[in-house]
Amino acid sequence: MESEGRMRAALLRRLRRHPALLAQLRGFAVVAVVCTAISMALFAGLRPWLGTQWANAVSLVLCSVLNTTLNRRLTFKISSRRLWWRDQRRGLGVMALALVLTSGSLWLLHRINPEPPVVLELAVIVLGNVASALSRFVLLRYWIFRRVHTARPADPEQASAAKIP
Repeated sequence: MESEGRMRAALLRRLRRHPALLAQLRGFAVVAVVCTAISMALFAGLRPWLGTQWANAVSLVLCSVLNTTLNRRLTFKISSRRLWWRDQRRGLGVMALALVLTSGSLWLLHRINPEPPVVLELAVIVLGNVASALSRFVLLRYWIFRRVHTARPADPEQASAAKIP
């Protein structure tokens, strides 16, 4: 327990030294909660007509576009439309990780319990999304939006974000 407290304190000290990273993590968390709630509502609504796997895929694809757009604005402070299509294509690529995790988890759930309640399916999807969230943040930060991370102050779109560690 004591080592856990030391690790938490060390993490908080590190985040305080990098306020831009802390702000990005906050923005990412807000976007994740909003998109997860919307994705779950879409899944529950589409499931009776499309089945479990298709409802999962459609809800993830639709929410991926929303997720990337919100992360551009809220997490990485990109307000221009410049490179929007490229960011969306890459965001859909990153979404593939969540799709593999959630689809695989749903497949396994249905092998164990052929007719699980919707609440259990939703729980499995949320756990799969949580498992992919860290990878998504890292890929968003260092691949899709690396221009924010490496922006030159002369670039007007990114001038305010140039100090990100």
